[in-house]
Amino acid sequence: MAQPSVSATTPAPAPAGPEPAGAAPAAPAPTGPAPAAAADQVPVRTLLAEPLLRGTLVAGASGLDRGVGWCLPLSETRTDPGAGPGPDLAGVAVHLPVAALAPPDEAAAVVAGLVRREAAALLAWRPRGDDADLSAASRAADAAGVPLLVLPAEADYRAVSRLVGQKALAQAAHILEYGTRVHRTLAEVLAHGPGIPAMAHAIVGLSRCSVLICDAEGERLAWAETPDGPAPDPDAVQAALPAPPPRGPDAVLDGHAHAAEAELAVAPGVTLNALITPVVVGGEPFGRLVMVERTCPPDPHDLAQHRVVAEHGATLIGSEMLRQRSVRAAEERARGDFVEALVHGRFADPHELGARARHHDFDVDGHYAVHVVSAAALLPVGRDYLRRTVTATRTAQTLEPAGCTLTAAIGSTIVVIRQVTAGPDPLKQRAEAARFAERLHRALRAQLGEDLRVTHGRPGAGAAGVAAGYHEARLAMGLAWHTSAAPVCGYDDLRVFAALKDVAGSAEAKSFAQETLAPLRRANGGDLEQIVLAYIRTSGNLNAAARELGMHRNTMLYKLDRASRALRMDIRSADAQFMFWLALHIDTLTTVTGSLADEMAPPAAAPR
Repeated sequence: MAQPSVSATTPAPAPAGPEPAGAAPAAPAPTGPAPAAAADQVPVRTLLAEPLLRGTLVAGASGLDRGVGWCLPLSETRTDPGAGPGPDLAGVAVHLPVAALAPPDEAAAVVAGLVRREAAALLAWRPRGDDADLSAASRAADAAGVPLLVLPAEADYRAVSRLVGQKALAQAAHILEYGTRVHRTLAEVLAHGPGIPAMAHAIVGLSRCSVLICDAEGERLAWAETPDGPAPDPDAVQAALPAPPPRGPDAVLDGHAHAAEAELAVAPGVTLNALITPVVVGGEPFGRLVMVERTCPPDPHDLAQHRVVAEHGATLIGSEMLRQRSVRAAEERARGDFVEALVHGRFADPHELGARARHHDFDVDGHYAVHVVSAAALLPVGRDYLRRTVTATRTAQTLEPAGCTLTAAIGSTIVVIRQVTAGPDPLKQRAEAARFAERLHRALRAQLGEDLRVTHGRPGAGAAGVAAGYHEARLAMGLAWHTSAAPVCGYDDLRVFAALKDVAGSAEAKSFAQETLAPLRRANGGDLEQIVLAYIRTSGNLNAAARELGMHRNTMLYKLDRASRALRMDIRSADAQFMFWLALHIDTLTTVTGSLADEMAPPAAAPR
């Protein structure tokens, strides 16, 4: 199959501004390589092979690689005298009569003006009998690096423009046909579903280049070596790649992939030429496709062909990456255990956490508050408890559309992880968590009943903060049920228990609570504990405590005397009341933390 004859070098810099009025500008000296031919343009040297233009070059041989896509007469290139010239003639061959270049004092100005507008070539048409001297124009064209052709009389504008149009159209059609073949070949590989490594091998077969495919995080997804000669070390190639552009709205300007040529220093004194093409899907970078050329510098013809392969390959690789991401996301969400793994800290390493977090839009560096929802309606009793649990979980998930909210039913509770956006201030974060807890209680009360309770821990950073917040929220939930706290409360609302948490874990504290409460629980059926608690709760008001318990005042006095004898101290004294209060709180905290520890770290199975 014929190959596209185009170059792949970098375009020349933009032209300079307009010359002062009345001055005859000199032709600018070339400052770099001539603008290369685009894929749908024909190099000037290719046009010179045509019989109509053969042997017509008189100057500007250094610019024969300039691309021509159209031809215009000089009369149609005139601009408003007051407007500065711009690069509006890029890829255009200007057909002009030799009379426009004959005056020596005007030739340099005409050439300079067209060069500033990046004209690809100057086609000077010489009518029969015209023998004007073009030496001044030739010198200006040589200095500017723009080809100057002196055409015979039969090469008028109609004949030349038809020739240029036919050649450019044939070139564009050839590139389009070749691109279609490449796309069909790679699409067949994609349709069979063997994955990205098979796509890499297919690109090697089309280009005879070694191929490296990386994802957006720089992880290697595939490497395929060329069968022609020794292949480079993939690790060295990957290490030599330039840093990808920053992710964001400006990372990909037009939403498409464009191959960029780069030189990779893979070892001291060893440089490889590569085409680096971003893999883009919907304007979002998914990774990069790297094609390592066999020669450095590569042949321009091969480079043009490889650009077509790279850009079509990057598009189809992006489709495969998107498909695989969708499959992994669906599998991850179907597992449904991400929230449970978060609250229990069950990740093997940060890499596993990061890989799974991407599918749930969980920012591993964000701050989160954990809320626990509990109600009798969530207990596994009856036929409708599962439906109620699913409905309540969905309600909690959609309560705040903005921001990250993760929900899951764990045991007989619903866990809600909500990202806080109040900034680094802990007080503002806790206030935001408390407001969300109130909204959550109002939204779920109609579904789960009046005994609904919502507790939350203190907000924390990342997965570690989620695990700590869940432990605090569960501890607050257990304490709330034992102490008849408010339906919505946080760990900070139970400051007394929070302050005693470390003390309650000691053996001395547990012994103190047991020795203090055991006599009351053994005496008189165990109701003395509740009587003493009501007496302390009403600040020692005997009548108020009797009314709260529905008991006669004298009976209340008798019970308090029994409690004093069991405690071996007067319960009416402040010291006795404090001892009882402290022992009761330690006992409650020990009971709740013990059951929570059994749940979050169950005992190992007995060995067989």
